Amino acid sequence: MSFAGSGEIVPELPWINPVGGIGDMLMLSGVLKLVVDRDPSRRFNLIRRSGYQAILGGHPAITGIGFPPDGARIHDVGYWSLEPLGPAAQRPFQILARSFGLETPVEERLFLPGDLEDDPLLVSRVPWRRQNVLIAPASDSPRKMAHPGLWHALVDRLLADGMFVAQAGRMRELHIRNAFSLLGLTTPRQLVALLPRFDVVVTPDNFVMHAAHLAHVPAVVLWGPTSPDTYGWPGQIHLRTAKGCGLPPTEDCVGPEHNQGGQLYGTPCPHGPRHCMDQLTQAQLYDAVRQALLLPREPRPRALTAPTAKERTV
Repeated sequence: MSFAGSGEIVPELPWINPVGGIGDMLMLSGVLKLVVDRDPSRRFNLIRRSGYQAILGGHPAITGIGFPPDGARIHDVGYWSLEPLGPAAQRPFQILARSFGLETPVEERLFLPGDLEDDPLLVSRVPWRRQNVLIAPASDSPRKMAHPGLWHALVDRLLADGMFVAQAGRMRELHIRNAFSLLGLTTPRQLVALLPRFDVVVTPDNFVMHAAHLAHVPAVVLWGPTSPDTYGWPGQIHLRTAKGCGLPPTEDCVGPEHNQGGQLYGTPCPHGPRHCMDQLTQAQLYDAVRQALLLPREPRPRALTAPTAKERTV
């Protein structure tokens, strides 16, 4: 029932069923680190699901990874179904913390266990320049994605300024013209290790946004269907426009109240040219990147500069 490197499963312990995106797993990992720090006796099993072990494998709160027996206690971590989402006390991190019995508010600290090291071959093949920008335009939800033309124009302008621009994401994602493609070349952990080599990250609400916060890298984040008050991180530059569907800026059109049981999340916005993500202009995005380049850099987390570090917490 257990798997290599996962430790021994203790069937009577609660089981965590990981659901959501990889960014959600970074938040869950941070909450679990708070739980075990406050009560070292608390432990959980993790239900084995593809992709999530990269974030949660080796976590100090996880005893084993496998499949639960009949009658096992399952801990629900689908924060969107537990409480209404919103700013402040209703942010996902706070909801997850309460679900584990923590008294809120808690400090929202992302956590990634284990060693991270650069891929020397990949790093050596990247044509770095004095200023380096990473874009990650894609999302699991088409509603969070801006038109490719916005990204094409941004890349061309940054290249004209003498910057290096790379694109991260999955292999199947649309390549933005003239960006150096890292599509499909990094795992989530490898991407986190690579991020401190960049001066700015430009992305919508996705895993890379959370990873940039974890790695202390300035980020410009494009918002539309979701709100930075609910999901964003302090210190990032948040760009958002009015929703073409008429919803208020703080309301989430892919949230539980509108998402029809999750059916809308994977569909394009039906409002065509009024899609909120397409109201941002190339000038707004370019100016935000230039502004981000002037922001003072926080010290890189110790684990991102010391190859032997065992933990990463922000």
